[in-house]
Amino acid sequence: MLSSESAFRDFRACYPHASNRVSVVRFATQPPAAFLNIDPSEVIAAYNLPTNYFYLPNQFYRHKNHQLVVDALAILRRRGVEVVVCASGSTEDRREPGYYDRVNSEIRKRGLDTHFRHLGVIPLPHVYALLRASTALLNPSRFEGWSTTVEEAKSFGVPMILSDIDVHREQTAGAARYFGVDDPVALADHLMQASQEARGLVVRNVVPHQDDNVRAFAASFSRTVWQAVRQNAGEPAAN
Repeated sequence: MLSSESAFRDFRACYPHASNRVSVVRFATQPPAAFLNIDPSEVIAAYNLPTNYFYLPNQFYRHKNHQLVVDALAILRRRGVEVVVCASGSTEDRREPGYYDRVNSEIRKRGLDTHFRHLGVIPLPHVYALLRASTALLNPSRFEGWSTTVEEAKSFGVPMILSDIDVHREQTAGAARYFGVDDPVALADHLMQASQEARGLVVRNVVPHQDDNVRAFAASFSRTVWQAVRQNAGEPAAN
């Protein structure tokens, strides 16, 4: 069971002789109501953030491509454009110890401490609060399966600025701003334009059709499991 057509293509490329049945099940998120009771303006104030900021809730792994964001912010600083990117997530990657320290050193060297702010691992209600009130979700990743952060942004109708990879196009159906994974200028342009278009604090709620999205995901998941059970029992799989 794979989460996207993009992952399915990768599977076929890596395992061309696989004969087992493969299903694509795109998940949808349902933010728990109990996590949405906190006032986003209080969370913003607690972290000393400006009203307009971009939110990057990715773990600090190399393929998440934080360095491109640092490069884009350096470009904006040279232009005299003040933009803040707020990041959260773990800094630990056992595959590449020291990666976060290297990126953080680059941030300090370029004088971007006030422009790139990493909050570390924060409570999930704070994640939702920062996402709901952000100018846009930012995801510069070089690779995703089916991005949870993108799916959560969709559930609130948050604008998105995303790396131009196949799965992001598939997941958003063109409803985002896109930039190349090695193109800091394009990212800088998107950040500048979105920042200029921002009109103060906007707190978003769950979009009205999200229950339908979750029901569709549940139906697709259950159908896939039922087909696997029937196939394992020797029965023909239903369409």
